[in-house]
Amino acid sequence: MAHRPPHTTAAHRIAGPPDRPPPDGRRRAARDLRWLLLVTCAVPVAGSAADFALLAGAPADGWSGAVLPWLRLLCSLATGCWLARLVADRTGARPARRPGQAPERGRGRGRGQGQGQGQGQLRTVLALTALACAARFADLIRAGEAQSAVGGVATTVLLAWLCGELAVSHGAGWRGLGVAPSGARTPQGRLTAVLVFGAVFVLAYTTVVWMAHLRMSLPAAAPWLPVLHEAQSSALGWRGPADMVANVLFTGIAEEMVLVGAVVVLGRAAGRPLWALCALSLLLRVAGHLYLGVPGVALVLLGACSLFLYLHRGRLVPLVAGHIAYDLAATLAPSPEALNTWVLGVLLGTGAAFAAWLHWFAPAGSGTARSRPRGRSHGRESAGRPPRPARTGGLR
Repeated sequence: MAHRPPHTTAAHRIAGPPDRPPPDGRRRAARDLRWLLLVTCAVPVAGSAADFALLAGAPADGWSGAVLPWLRLLCSLATGCWLARLVADRTGARPARRPGQAPERGRGRGRGQGQGQGQGQLRTVLALTALACAARFADLIRAGEAQSAVGGVATTVLLAWLCGELAVSHGAGWRGLGVAPSGARTPQGRLTAVLVFGAVFVLAYTTVVWMAHLRMSLPAAAPWLPVLHEAQSSALGWRGPADMVANVLFTGIAEEMVLVGAVVVLGRAAGRPLWALCALSLLLRVAGHLYLGVPGVALVLLGACSLFLYLHRGRLVPLVAGHIAYDLAATLAPSPEALNTWVLGVLLGTGAAFAAWLHWFAPAGSGTARSRPRGRSHGRESAGRPPRPARTGGLR
């Protein structure tokens, strides 16, 4: 099956190679990537760094409670304002008009409808921003589960929307980012989505198992290394089920849609090498899990495999969905045995989907009879070249 990189669009193919954008576009993409990573990773990385310092014996007690609420408020406000500006610029919801100039007439119904949709989108962004900031401010004054959950969900929606708008502004679009790419609704595309979903689910489980092994073995092998000894859910400080769901949604969007999809798309638009983008993605993923201590390095496995799946399949939604589904399953599982049963079920379902994919949509070079189109011979004749006549004589 031919693979199209996630950032490849018709505009890229017409304008030129996607790895050599104009200098102004490269600088703008690099700036947007830096700001996106800042508003996404400021809270988790700062909180994880403070917890890691506590595990290492540093006097950092109380630092997270004093700083993180303000960081959450600032990041939610920055995300909403940035998204509002991008939506307004894209849809023309705020047309520039000289003072005293009458609005132009006769532009046609299509432009008026487009501006109306743009104004509706802008109002939605502003409403979400106001909701997120109000919830964050209420949580700053008096901590509670309801305001934390509302602020987290609203910020997550703004962040996911911001990733798509940035992809649109740099020529990739939502499809280039990996949201409903071309061929996603075909049977082959749906089976591919099932494969990506199941692979991420099982990889997340494998990563957690490896992390648990490190937490058990490192204290005996190297007692001086900082290792979290309590449950991961206790270290995260969830205040209830609603807060847990909000944090799981944010984690899935931040780690997959931002650290995988947006980093690859914006980094390529900025002209950065792929190895540097992958290293940056893995570094930030591990940095966000430093509250686990040294076992947080196990997140390299999930991060590297997510990058591999994204680069080879270009599908982002199954990547996010698989991550979120595993986090919810691991948190809501009544027992480890139940979780193991669910993981086995996902593994079997993914294996069945892979077998169906091989049976119906095997690559053309596999040599199977089903992989070749009907009516075409087994040789190398192309559609534009007539088949060679059969030889009637001996060897020449």
